[in-house]
Amino acid sequence: MGERARVFLSLMGPDGLFCDVRYSMKQQATPESIDELFRLTLVGDYDNEDDEGGPWEAVSKLQAIGTREVFDHAAAWARNNKPAKRRRGIDILAQLGKSETQPQVTFAAETYAIVVETLETELDPQIIDSCLVAFGHLENPAAVPLVLPYRKNEDPDVRFAACFALSCFADDPRAVEALLALTEDPDDDIRDWATFGLGVKSNADSEAIREALVERLDDENQDTREEAVAGLGKRGDLRALPTLIDLLHEEEVSFGVVEAACHLLEMTEVDEEWTADDYIQALHERYAGELEAE
Repeated sequence: MGERARVFLSLMGPDGLFCDVRYSMKQQATPESIDELFRLTLVGDYDNEDDEGGPWEAVSKLQAIGTREVFDHAAAWARNNKPAKRRRGIDILAQLGKSETQPQVTFAAETYAIVVETLETELDPQIIDSCLVAFGHLENPAAVPLVLPYRKNEDPDVRFAACFALSCFADDPRAVEALLALTEDPDDDIRDWATFGLGVKSNADSEAIREALVERLDDENQDTREEAVAGLGKRGDLRALPTLIDLLHEEEVSFGVVEAACHLLEMTEVDEEWTADDYIQALHERYAGELEAE
């Protein structure tokens, strides 16, 4: 997802897994070191996810510490009159204490109240973006109606944040309806994430959902096509077959594409010894008639 992924994957390591460093960070934290980390969140390019050792590293460390002291400090920043501090305060709270082994945000109820309070009067699109992303992480369904108005915002980054948040409630009928519309957004990243939310994260199934996924099989963005195939494969919809086989011929094949092949082949898990060619052959053998009719 590029730069937009930075906000909601800040705790993830290079392998895509949450860095489970909460306890060691807590042990090392002192009031002075916490103050210094907050200071460092204001140093460097906050919008550059590749700034190693930059402000997002400090944000991640504060989230890993996850103590009441960090919460209180971040909560105060979320109410600060300086936009930079408000933004960082919300971002820190959004994934406070979250790790691979601790999927829930620490002090989630208090954080939810702060985010709602902030969003009520906030005009800065970057802070609105952070609030919407925070709603997704907090997983409180009461946030859905608060997010919905932003799905049509003129700022694509705000729409993307709304799309991410709605995908965290992908089985909520209100979120499903919004995600259906967002699969047609002019922004590639938004279409991609809406298709992922609707097709992969959601367990809902309807003619409208399937038709929306079929529409994205011809999307100009390959990531979106892959998510459409994954969503249709999950639902056993054979209209994914031609695009699925095309994607299996690509030099790099995503896990979602392989998983779609497994769904259509009724395999309970990915066979680590199979190559893309093995999946292609199995699909041709299983669905020779259907593919010939295309």
